[in-house]
Amino acid sequence: MGCKNLPKWKCYRCGEIYDQESPPDICTRCNAQVSFWIDWTEAKSPLDDPVSKYMERELVTIGINKSAWDAAKLMRDRGVGSVFVTQDDEPVGIVTERDMLYKIVAEDLPAAHVLLRKIMSSPLVSVSEDTPVRKAIQIMQDKGFRRLLVTREGKATGMITQYDLAAVALKSTEVA
Repeated sequence: MGCKNLPKWKCYRCGEIYDQESPPDICTRCNAQVSFWIDWTEAKSPLDDPVSKYMERELVTIGINKSAWDAAKLMRDRGVGSVFVTQDDEPVGIVTERDMLYKIVAEDLPAAHVLLRKIMSSPLVSVSEDTPVRKAIQIMQDKGFRRLLVTREGKATGMITQYDLAAVALKSTEVA
């Protein structure tokens, strides 16, 4: 419904953009009573790029009935810090190096006898491929996550990590 001649306004809280003569009193996306709006121009920062531009496209996966020992070997062999746990070929959880350390090593449990379903983080939190980087950063910050599953139409297509997003945030601060 935006006309090319109308100004664009951006909610400073959630990033929603409105094409209209003046900004609304309440943002319809985050329901914030916005006291000020940013006059939005088409010049975008890398933080407005979709996460698909920076995501890791190859997911390392392992079956839900495998052991923590199997997952640790897979992470070592593939040089990754996490694996997605699958059931019927769909990701249902994630196990990270931190999970291994806190839930296996610190508890002095035999990794070969602990099933991933017992230590995985689930349900997965995901973002769609078109989610802006800044929103993914906010989700990670709010939830204390370091990795997010990336999906397209509900199907896993990759992963975005805190490291990936930090690189984008750093890039957004560069002066042209």
